[in-house]
Amino acid sequence: MPGRSFRRYVAKRLVNVALTIFGIMILNFLLIHLMPGNPALQMIPRDPKFDTSLKWQLVNQFHLNDSLLQQMGWYLYNTFTGNWGTSYIHRLPVFDMIMGDMRWTLLLVGISTVFTILLGIAIGAYSAYRRGGPFDVAATSVSLFFYGMPMFWLAIVLQITFTSHPLSMHWWPQLPAGGYFDTAKYGNELKITLPIVISILRYLILPSLTLAIGTVAGVSLIMRNSLIDTLTDDYILTARAKGLTDYQVLRRHALPNGMPPMVALIAMDVAFIIGGAYQVEVIFNYPGIGYETMNAIWDLDFPILQFIVVIGGVAVVIANFLSDMLLLYIDPRIKV
Repeated sequence: MPGRSFRRYVAKRLVNVALTIFGIMILNFLLIHLMPGNPALQMIPRDPKFDTSLKWQLVNQFHLNDSLLQQMGWYLYNTFTGNWGTSYIHRLPVFDMIMGDMRWTLLLVGISTVFTILLGIAIGAYSAYRRGGPFDVAATSVSLFFYGMPMFWLAIVLQITFTSHPLSMHWWPQLPAGGYFDTAKYGNELKITLPIVISILRYLILPSLTLAIGTVAGVSLIMRNSLIDTLTDDYILTARAKGLTDYQVLRRHALPNGMPPMVALIAMDVAFIIGGAYQVEVIFNYPGIGYETMNAIWDLDFPILQFIVVIGGVAVVIANFLSDMLLLYIDPRIKV
């Protein structure tokens, strides 16, 4: 691959990334500010004795009385200068609020993504290796079943299943129905100690399991189909003719050549996992950005919504850019 062609391709992709992110910001602003309702009313206490002059102070402070074009100008200026605004309701910097919630979402999404990739690739590879066998039929059927199941419904089913004793089975494991660690036992102050870390991991089981089950199905199905196509190629027959075992053929030849489609799929799954995390966080009362998003929608807290939507869109765009770069590196068949 010529170096100049590669640099030109990367530069073109970076320009596309920048334009896409700018488009996300504009569309994000317009869609949020066209929502029905008046955010100023949400900021005012429902008290007839409330001084109405304070209302106009809030309106002027947050530029709510400006035209839509002026508000967009303030939004773009603040964004490019690193000022993401102040929450209408909490009166706190949006960046500080969301970064506190982001750590919990990253923990949830990170654990779910690792399980999704490892388990999905393993199931898909073994299904392709045992194509038509009992494992393949069972794995494909289960994957299709969970692939079509709504994420929120799966979360509710798991929540009910592991917070009760189905069929009077008292040995059935019981898991927390919501929250992020045992505040009743350890208090609201989060300290990094071994018991609290164990408690955090225990509270993560159901939310991360929900996300993993909902996404591993698609990964395993794509991996299976990709490997089935690869296993019929001539070089696989040549490798077997040389006396390599089935395991060696699968690990050395089939898997490396079946991975490129998985790279693109995993990048696309970032958007799916983040979107699913919003539903899961609300159902399990998990204090991440998804839970904060629902509160911001209810309160018409536009600065929080704008920040969350932008960082979600940027994460998806960057993930797809990195997957393109990785594909160029691992697949020599792709030309610039």
